[in-house]
Amino acid sequence: MKKFILTLISILGIYSASAQKYTDQYIKDASKTTETWLSNINNNQLESAFKMLSNEVKVRYQKESWISLINELMIEFGEIENRKATEKRFQSEVDGMEDGFYVFIDYIVSYTNTINHIEQILLKQNDKKNWEIVDYSYEFQNKEK
Repeated sequence: MKKFILTLISILGIYSASAQKYTDQYIKDASKTTETWLSNINNNQLESAFKMLSNEVKVRYQKESWISLINELMIEFGEIENRKATEKRFQSEVDGMEDGFYVFIDYIVSYTNTINHIEQILLKQNDKKNWEIVDYSYEFQNKEK
């Protein structure tokens, strides 16, 4: 009986370590996608950024409309000074969405026109195992002029 319990514990430990390895890789790959997407936005490569959105987002926004909205937002934010990831987490379930592989990445950001600026990116792995941007949210205060 002791051998059975020890074997079971060993198997569960191996499975848990393997799952953690995959989770870490998902977060690493999603982070690369996010960095590219944000770089595209901050360098005014908005068509490239639009291509990285999930199909669900592309259905809601025409490309020209999305580009115009993001362009106006970046003008309001000002020039990027600094961005630092504060949290990265993997989830297989997100309220209101189908089950899948999701990664949330939170940032604290410094732009020239804002203070207390935070951003959150939600990515989902598509059926081709590529990470796509599902949601971009932010909070900030305008700097006093």
